[in-house]
Amino acid sequence: MRPLPELSITHYRHFLLVAELRSFRAAAARAFRSQPALSLSIREMEQRLGQPLFEPGNRGTLTRFGQDCLPLARELVQHHDRVAGALSGLASNEAGTLTMASVATVATHWLPELVATYRERYPAVALRLFDDNSEGVERMVLAGEVELGVCSPVSQDRRLAFEPLLRDAFGLVCHRGHPLARRKSVTWREIEDLPLVGTIAHRQLAGYPQAAFMLDRQVFVSNMMSLLAMLERGVGVTVLARLGVPPDSRGLAFVPLSAPRIERELGITRLAGRSLSPAAARMEEMLRAKAAKRGRSVV
Repeated sequence: MRPLPELSITHYRHFLLVAELRSFRAAAARAFRSQPALSLSIREMEQRLGQPLFEPGNRGTLTRFGQDCLPLARELVQHHDRVAGALSGLASNEAGTLTMASVATVATHWLPELVATYRERYPAVALRLFDDNSEGVERMVLAGEVELGVCSPVSQDRRLAFEPLLRDAFGLVCHRGHPLARRKSVTWREIEDLPLVGTIAHRQLAGYPQAAFMLDRQVFVSNMMSLLAMLERGVGVTVLARLGVPPDSRGLAFVPLSAPRIERELGITRLAGRSLSPAAARMEEMLRAKAAKRGRSVV
């Protein structure tokens, strides 16, 4: 098989200009090249192809071979420009896809504002957003289903890199009519005998003896929407971090827990040692800015 000729996209562009304008002089002016330089480019192309593209006695007229090459050269240049434009768009975050997962806390409190701003700044970027608990977010990052996750560190998997954004204190979450709803704070001992509903978020309480009773409850609910619906109907109470309570849950009260004050850490999770796409890197910057604006701790 004959080796492919080594031709640059510039060769093809010069060929198309001469074929379109039927003049080496006009083509050189359009290409911002001297006429000798453009003639050399065409001559190189002909030598590497092994056939003349223009008639020797009338250099503005295509040979039959040149006519056959014309649509192929035009297709190649158009494809090159499409690919170059797409790559440029990806690099400048004017195109591409952002895949991201977050815990419900961030999905409820932060994402509506962040997504609106992101869409305004980068309208051509497609968004794929998922919400799950921290374990689920870490699994999606490890599986490559998402580039970026916002959650609490759970697995301590070395394949993951974690960047803390803020700390969020735990408290009692109950119906506003509950006897403890108006308290400024309660202790872990005071809530131990309440009808507490367990959830996966309570795994973050492991290591705190005062909160050990939360790790083995008779009623366990993994879905946050179901849990909040139960609490709003007065079916039990639970312990959540402050941001775990949606801002529009008017029927619920959050009472800070003390003795001791226990906080969870929320941050950005990504694959260790891997760079982010421009689309994900922009969202990472916005998350950092949002956390800096709020401060490191949520009361």
